[in-house]
Amino acid sequence: MKRELFAFGLALFAARASEASSLWDRVRDPNTRRNESAMVEALRARTPTDIPPDVVDMAPEFESLLALRAATVLEMRGGAALHDPEVSYFLGDALVTADRGRDEDARNVLLSAIAMDPSSPETARAWFDIAIASNRLHEFEHERQAYDEALRVEWDGNKRAGIYMNRGEASMSLGDLTLAEKDYQIALATTDESEIHALAAWGLAVALARDENLPDALKYAYEASQMTFREPGGRTISALELPGVFFTPDYEVLYYRALAEMAIADKITDEKIRKPALERALADFREYILRGKDHGDRWLTNAEFHRTWAERRLRDGKRKAR
Repeated sequence: MKRELFAFGLALFAARASEASSLWDRVRDPNTRRNESAMVEALRARTPTDIPPDVVDMAPEFESLLALRAATVLEMRGGAALHDPEVSYFLGDALVTADRGRDEDARNVLLSAIAMDPSSPETARAWFDIAIASNRLHEFEHERQAYDEALRVEWDGNKRAGIYMNRGEASMSLGDLTLAEKDYQIALATTDESEIHALAAWGLAVALARDENLPDALKYAYEASQMTFREPGGRTISALELPGVFFTPDYEVLYYRALAEMAIADKITDEKIRKPALERALADFREYILRGKDHGDRWLTNAEFHRTWAERRLRDGKRKAR
Protein backbone atom coordinates (compact mmCIF):
# COMPACT_ATOMS: atom_id res chain seq x y z
CA MET A 1 0.00 0.00 0.00
CA LYS A 2 1.29 3.43 -0.91
CA ARG A 3 0.06 6.94 -0.34
CA GLU A 4 0.94 8.70 -3.57
CA LEU A 5 2.74 12.03 -3.56
CA PHE A 6 2.32 14.38 -0.61
CA ALA A 7 -1.34 15.11 -1.20
CA PHE A 8 -0.60 18.79 -1.71
CA GLY A 9 -0.68 18.38 -5.48
CA LEU A 10 -1.49 21.38 -7.59
CA ALA A 11 -1.51 24.07 -4.92
CA LEU A 12 2.29 24.26 -4.98
CA PHE A 13 2.46 24.64 -8.76
CA ALA A 14 -0.44 27.09 -8.84
CA ALA A 15 1.53 29.29 -6.48
CA ARG A 16 4.53 29.06 -8.81
CA ALA A 17 2.39 30.21 -11.75
CA SER A 18 1.80 33.55 -10.08
CA GLU A 19 5.51 33.88 -9.26
CA ALA A 20 6.84 33.00 -12.70
CA SER A 21 8.64 36.30 -13.31
CA SER A 22 10.56 36.36 -10.06
CA LEU A 23 11.35 32.66 -10.49
CA TRP A 24 12.88 33.08 -13.89
CA ASP A 25 14.73 36.27 -12.94
CA ARG A 26 17.10 33.92 -11.10
CA VAL A 27 17.93 32.02 -14.27
CA ARG A 28 20.96 33.27 -16.17
CA ASP A 29 21.34 31.54 -19.55
CA PRO A 30 20.59 32.32 -23.21
CA ASN A 31 17.39 30.25 -23.17
CA THR A 32 15.72 32.10 -20.30
CA ARG A 33 12.82 33.49 -22.31
CA ARG A 34 12.06 30.18 -24.02
CA ASN A 35 12.22 28.24 -20.74
CA GLU A 36 10.01 30.74 -18.95
CA SER A 37 7.42 30.63 -21.71
CA ALA A 38 7.37 26.80 -21.67
CA MET A 39 6.97 26.66 -17.89
CA VAL A 40 4.17 29.23 -17.82
CA GLU A 41 2.29 27.32 -20.53
CA ALA A 42 2.75 24.02 -18.68
CA LEU A 43 1.65 25.54 -15.37
CA ARG A 44 -1.52 26.86 -16.98
CA ALA A 45 -2.20 23.43 -18.48
CA ARG A 46 -1.89 21.79 -15.07
CA THR A 47 -3.63 24.45 -12.98
CA PRO A 48 -6.70 25.61 -14.92
CA THR A 49 -8.10 28.76 -13.33
CA ASP A 50 -11.71 27.68 -13.77
CA ILE A 51 -11.30 24.61 -11.52
CA PRO A 52 -10.42 25.00 -7.80
CA PRO A 53 -7.27 23.01 -6.89
CA ASP A 54 -9.03 21.28 -3.98
CA VAL A 55 -11.57 19.83 -6.42
CA VAL A 56 -8.77 18.42 -8.57
CA ASP A 57 -7.00 16.96 -5.52
CA MET A 58 -10.14 14.96 -4.69
CA ALA A 59 -10.26 13.40 -8.17
CA PRO A 60 -6.97 11.54 -8.88
CA GLU A 61 -8.02 10.62 -12.42
CA PHE A 62 -8.59 14.29 -13.23
CA GLU A 63 -5.29 15.31 -11.67
CA SER A 64 -3.60 12.58 -13.73
CA LEU A 65 -5.14 13.96 -16.92
CA LEU A 66 -4.02 17.51 -16.14
CA ALA A 67 -0.51 16.29 -15.32
CA LEU A 68 -0.35 14.43 -18.63
CA ARG A 69 -1.46 17.57 -20.44
CA ALA A 70 1.25 19.63 -18.71
CA ALA A 71 3.95 17.04 -19.44
CA THR A 72 2.92 16.96 -23.11
CA VAL A 73 3.13 20.75 -23.32
CA LEU A 74 6.62 20.78 -21.80
CA GLU A 75 7.93 17.97 -23.98
CA MET A 76 6.62 19.67 -27.10
CA ARG A 77 8.56 22.78 -26.01
CA GLY A 78 11.79 20.86 -25.41
CA GLY A 79 11.28 19.21 -22.04
CA ALA A 80 14.44 17.87 -20.39
CA ALA A 81 16.46 19.08 -23.39
CA LEU A 82 15.99 22.63 -22.06
CA HIS A 83 18.57 21.68 -19.40
CA ASP A 84 16.84 23.68 -16.72
CA PRO A 85 16.31 22.23 -13.21
CA GLU A 86 12.91 23.87 -12.66
CA VAL A 87 11.62 22.49 -15.94
CA SER A 88 12.95 19.02 -15.11
CA TYR A 89 11.52 19.02 -11.58
CA PHE A 90 8.12 19.98 -12.97
CA LEU A 91 8.26 17.57 -15.91
CA GLY A 92 9.33 14.60 -13.79
CA ASP A 93 6.59 15.25 -11.24
CA ALA A 94 3.99 15.57 -14.01
CA LEU A 95 5.06 12.27 -15.59
CA VAL A 96 4.80 10.44 -12.25
CA THR A 97 1.42 11.99 -11.45
CA ALA A 98 0.11 11.21 -14.96
CA ASP A 99 0.92 7.51 -14.40
CA ARG A 100 0.97 6.58 -18.10
CA GLY A 101 3.82 4.06 -18.06
CA ARG A 102 6.60 6.67 -18.24
CA ASP A 103 8.12 5.90 -14.84
CA GLU A 104 11.63 5.18 -16.11
CA ASP A 105 11.63 8.45 -18.06
CA ALA A 106 10.27 10.34 -15.06
CA ARG A 107 12.94 8.93 -12.77
CA ASN A 108 15.74 9.89 -15.16
CA VAL A 109 14.37 13.43 -15.54
CA LEU A 110 14.10 13.89 -11.77
CA LEU A 111 17.59 12.53 -11.11
CA SER A 112 18.88 15.00 -13.70
CA ALA A 113 17.01 17.85 -11.96
CA ILE A 114 18.51 16.93 -8.59
CA ALA A 115 21.99 16.78 -10.10
CA MET A 116 21.53 20.25 -11.61
CA ASP A 117 20.08 21.84 -8.45
CA PRO A 118 20.33 19.65 -5.32
CA SER A 119 19.36 22.55 -3.04
CA SER A 120 16.00 23.18 -4.74
CA PRO A 121 12.91 23.24 -2.48
CA GLU A 122 11.51 20.60 -4.86
CA THR A 123 14.17 18.03 -3.94
CA ALA A 124 12.18 16.19 -1.25
CA ARG A 125 9.16 15.88 -3.53
CA ALA A 126 11.41 14.72 -6.36
CA TRP A 127 12.88 11.91 -4.26
CA PHE A 128 9.35 10.93 -3.24
CA ASP A 129 8.33 10.85 -6.92
CA ILE A 130 11.39 8.73 -7.72
CA ALA A 131 10.33 6.28 -5.00
CA ILE A 132 6.81 6.03 -6.44
CA ALA A 133 8.19 5.46 -9.95
CA SER A 134 10.57 2.79 -8.64
CA ASN A 135 7.70 1.06 -6.87
CA ARG A 136 5.69 0.87 -10.09
CA LEU A 137 8.77 -0.60 -11.77
CA HIS A 138 8.97 -3.19 -8.94
CA GLU A 139 12.47 -1.96 -8.06
CA PHE A 140 11.88 -1.93 -4.32
CA GLU A 141 15.50 -1.45 -3.21
CA HIS A 142 15.72 1.70 -5.34
CA GLU A 143 12.38 2.76 -3.92
CA ARG A 144 13.61 2.42 -0.33
CA GLN A 145 16.82 4.31 -1.13
CA ALA A 146 14.78 7.17 -2.62
CA TYR A 147 12.72 7.41 0.59
CA ASP A 148 16.01 7.55 2.52
CA GLU A 149 17.01 10.56 0.42
CA ALA A 150 13.60 12.20 0.86
CA LEU A 151 13.89 11.89 4.65
CA ARG A 152 17.32 13.50 4.48
CA VAL A 153 15.89 16.73 3.06
CA GLU A 154 12.27 16.82 4.27
CA TRP A 155 11.56 18.44 7.65
CA ASP A 156 7.77 18.73 7.77
CA GLY A 157 6.52 16.29 10.41
CA ASN A 158 3.50 14.85 8.61
CA LYS A 159 5.31 14.59 5.29
CA ARG A 160 8.11 12.70 7.05
CA ALA A 161 5.52 10.40 8.64
CA GLY A 162 4.09 9.70 5.17
CA ILE A 163 7.57 8.89 3.88
CA TYR A 164 8.25 6.55 6.81
CA MET A 165 4.93 4.83 6.15
CA ASN A 166 5.72 4.30 2.47
CA ARG A 167 9.27 3.21 3.26
CA GLY A 168 7.79 0.58 5.57
CA GLU A 169 5.87 -0.80 2.60
CA ALA A 170 9.05 -0.89 0.51
CA SER A 171 10.80 -2.87 3.25
CA MET A 172 7.87 -5.28 3.45
CA SER A 173 8.05 -5.77 -0.33
CA LEU A 174 11.70 -6.75 0.18
CA GLY A 175 10.73 -9.20 2.93
CA ASP A 176 12.32 -7.12 5.72
CA LEU A 177 9.51 -7.11 8.27
CA THR A 178 11.64 -5.80 11.15
CA LEU A 179 12.47 -2.57 9.31
CA ALA A 180 8.90 -2.32 8.01
CA GLU A 181 7.43 -2.52 11.52
CA LYS A 182 9.90 0.08 12.77
CA ASP A 183 8.95 2.57 10.04
CA TYR A 184 5.22 2.09 10.57
CA GLN A 185 5.68 2.67 14.30
CA ILE A 186 7.64 5.87 13.66
CA ALA A 187 4.88 7.09 11.33
CA LEU A 188 2.25 6.38 14.01
CA ALA A 189 4.27 8.14 16.68
CA THR A 190 5.02 11.28 14.66
CA THR A 191 1.86 12.10 12.68
CA ASP A 192 -1.16 14.08 13.78
CA GLU A 193 -2.93 13.47 10.45
CA SER A 194 -5.75 10.93 10.72
CA GLU A 195 -5.29 9.55 7.20
CA ILE A 196 -1.60 8.77 7.71
CA HIS A 197 -2.38 7.30 11.15
CA ALA A 198 -4.99 4.94 9.70
CA LEU A 199 -2.78 3.83 6.81
CA ALA A 200 0.26 3.34 9.05
CA ALA A 201 -1.82 1.28 11.50
CA TRP A 202 -3.06 -0.84 8.63
CA GLY A 203 0.45 -1.33 7.27
CA LEU A 204 1.76 -2.27 10.72
CA ALA A 205 -1.08 -4.77 11.11
CA VAL A 206 -0.13 -6.53 7.87
CA ALA A 207 3.60 -6.53 8.73
CA LEU A 208 2.87 -8.03 12.17
CA ALA A 209 0.55 -10.65 10.68
CA ARG A 210 3.26 -11.68 8.26
CA ASP A 211 5.74 -11.70 11.13
CA GLU A 212 3.62 -14.30 12.97
CA ASN A 213 2.33 -11.84 15.57
CA LEU A 214 -1.38 -12.22 14.90
CA PRO A 215 -2.73 -10.87 18.24
CA ASP A 216 -1.04 -7.47 17.79
CA ALA A 217 -1.82 -7.53 14.07
CA LEU A 218 -5.53 -7.89 14.78
CA LYS A 219 -5.39 -5.05 17.29
CA TYR A 220 -3.94 -2.60 14.76
CA ALA A 221 -6.15 -3.90 11.94
CA TYR A 222 -9.26 -3.29 14.03
CA GLU A 223 -8.09 0.23 14.93
CA ALA A 224 -7.39 1.04 11.29
CA SER A 225 -10.66 -0.41 10.02
CA GLN A 226 -12.70 1.68 12.46
CA MET A 227 -11.25 4.96 11.15
CA THR A 228 -13.48 6.20 8.35
CA PHE A 229 -13.48 9.24 6.09
CA ARG A 230 -16.17 11.03 4.13
CA GLU A 231 -15.99 11.65 0.40
CA PRO A 232 -17.30 14.94 -1.07
CA GLY A 233 -20.45 13.10 -2.21
CA GLY A 234 -21.12 11.96 1.35
CA ARG A 235 -20.04 8.31 1.02
CA THR A 236 -18.12 6.91 3.99
CA ILE A 237 -14.89 5.14 3.03
CA SER A 238 -11.98 3.43 4.75
CA ALA A 239 -8.40 4.66 4.52
CA LEU A 240 -7.73 1.99 1.87
CA GLU A 241 -10.10 3.83 -0.48
CA LEU A 242 -8.61 7.30 -0.03
CA PRO A 243 -7.50 9.18 -3.17
CA GLY A 244 -3.86 8.49 -3.98
CA VAL A 245 -3.73 5.14 -2.15
CA PHE A 246 -2.62 2.25 -4.35
CA PHE A 247 -1.22 -1.27 -3.96
CA THR A 248 1.69 -3.10 -5.57
CA PRO A 249 0.70 -5.70 -6.65
CA ASP A 250 -2.89 -4.53 -6.99
CA TYR A 251 -4.34 -7.66 -5.34
CA GLU A 252 -2.41 -6.83 -2.13
CA VAL A 253 -5.48 -4.90 -0.95
CA LEU A 254 -7.21 -8.27 -0.45
CA TYR A 255 -4.81 -9.15 2.37
CA TYR A 256 -5.52 -5.83 4.12
CA ARG A 257 -9.27 -6.26 3.82
CA ALA A 258 -9.19 -9.87 4.98
CA LEU A 259 -7.11 -8.99 8.02
CA ALA A 260 -9.59 -6.26 8.97
CA GLU A 261 -12.48 -8.74 8.74
CA MET A 262 -10.54 -11.18 10.93
CA ALA A 263 -10.05 -8.40 13.45
CA ILE A 264 -13.76 -7.60 13.52
CA ALA A 265 -14.64 -11.28 13.98
CA ASP A 266 -12.10 -11.56 16.79
CA LYS A 267 -13.38 -8.45 18.55
CA ILE A 268 -17.16 -8.86 18.27
CA THR A 269 -19.06 -11.82 19.71
CA ASP A 270 -22.41 -11.15 18.00
CA GLU A 271 -22.71 -14.03 15.51
CA LYS A 272 -24.70 -11.84 13.10
CA ILE A 273 -21.59 -9.70 12.69
CA ARG A 274 -18.89 -12.27 13.36
CA LYS A 275 -19.95 -14.91 10.82
CA PRO A 276 -20.25 -12.58 7.77
CA ALA A 277 -16.90 -11.00 8.68
CA LEU A 278 -15.20 -14.41 8.67
CA GLU A 279 -16.86 -15.31 5.38
CA ARG A 280 -15.60 -12.07 3.80
CA ALA A 281 -12.11 -12.74 5.18
CA LEU A 282 -12.14 -16.23 3.67
CA ALA A 283 -13.31 -14.94 0.29
CA ASP A 284 -10.56 -12.29 0.22
CA PHE A 285 -7.82 -14.72 1.29
CA ARG A 286 -8.93 -17.27 -1.30
CA GLU A 287 -8.73 -14.69 -4.07
CA TYR A 288 -5.40 -13.38 -2.73
CA ILE A 289 -3.94 -16.91 -2.78
CA LEU A 290 -5.33 -17.62 -6.23
CA ARG A 291 -3.86 -14.46 -7.73
CA GLY A 292 -0.67 -14.67 -5.69
CA LYS A 293 0.18 -18.10 -7.13
CA ASP A 294 0.41 -16.56 -10.60
CA HIS A 295 2.88 -13.96 -9.27
CA GLY A 296 5.03 -16.19 -7.05
CA ASP A 297 3.90 -14.15 -4.03
CA ARG A 298 6.29 -14.45 -1.09
CA TRP A 299 3.44 -14.34 1.45
CA LEU A 300 1.34 -17.24 0.13
CA THR A 301 2.16 -19.64 3.00
CA ASN A 302 1.33 -16.92 5.50
CA ALA A 303 -1.98 -16.15 3.76
CA GLU A 304 -2.88 -19.84 3.76
CA PHE A 305 -2.25 -19.97 7.51
CA HIS A 306 -4.64 -17.06 8.08
CA ARG A 307 -7.22 -18.58 5.78
CA THR A 308 -7.07 -21.72 7.94
CA TRP A 309 -7.47 -19.58 11.06
CA ALA A 310 -10.63 -18.02 9.63
CA GLU A 311 -12.00 -21.40 8.52
CA ARG A 312 -11.44 -22.84 11.99
CA ARG A 313 -13.17 -19.88 13.67
CA LEU A 314 -16.09 -20.23 11.29
CA ARG A 315 -16.44 -23.95 12.06
CA ASP A 316 -16.24 -23.24 15.82
CA GLY A 317 -19.11 -20.77 15.47
CA LYS A 318 -21.22 -23.33 13.61
CA ARG A 319 -20.61 -25.97 16.31
CA LYS A 320 -21.63 -23.52 19.04
CA ALA A 321 -24.79 -22.66 17.10
CA ARG A 322 -25.71 -26.35 16.84
